[in-house]
Amino acid sequence: MDTVRAAVLPAVGAPLEVTHIRLPRPGPGQVRVRLAAAGVCHSDLSLTNGTLRQPVPAVLGHEGSGTVLSVGEGVETVAPGERVVLNWAPACGACHHCVELAEPWLCLHAGAATTVPYAESARGAQLYPGLSVAAFAEETVVPASAVLPLPDGVPLVDAALLGCAVLTGHGAVNRTALVRAGESVAVFGLG
Repeated sequence: MDTVRAAVLPAVGAPLEVTHIRLPRPGPGQVRVRLAAAGVCHSDLSLTNGTLRQPVPAVLGHEGSGTVLSVGEGVETVAPGERVVLNWAPACGACHHCVELAEPWLCLHAGAATTVPYAESARGAQLYPGLSVAAFAEETVVPASAVLPLPDGVPLVDAALLGCAVLTGHGAVNRTALVRAGESVAVFGLG
């Protein structure tokens, strides 16, 4: 295990603590990423105050981008050195929503990694990845399905927002409101 710095939520309602954690090398089907940027989302606040449930202690942060450091056995979708954006809700590709309904954004297992410890505190306590990603750290280990290669020319700092903010807005417009080209809309309560 290697030591990296991370912002840890020790308990619901407690302030984040910047501390060292022990991060394992990636296992089968996993990817280790050195973070370049992480966005701060209202969902992170909702995790800290208990509005959204998250096992604790946890490393929060679900909007992130960075560079692949290493991959575990069986990972063929990315390679060390590739620039990636993290996906906090990767589709499993096997559940009813993914296969039968072709609605992977409603995957029943997208948040499964949230409940599995992924690292250890300096004192040996098991740590959970906030919303499956744990981007408030220097490095993280995530399932290979949670990393998406970035095209050349996309700055890593900007790419972090693709992991939640941009996709949430896109989904609201194109999947929920079903806005089509040429239509006019008004947005209330933005932010």
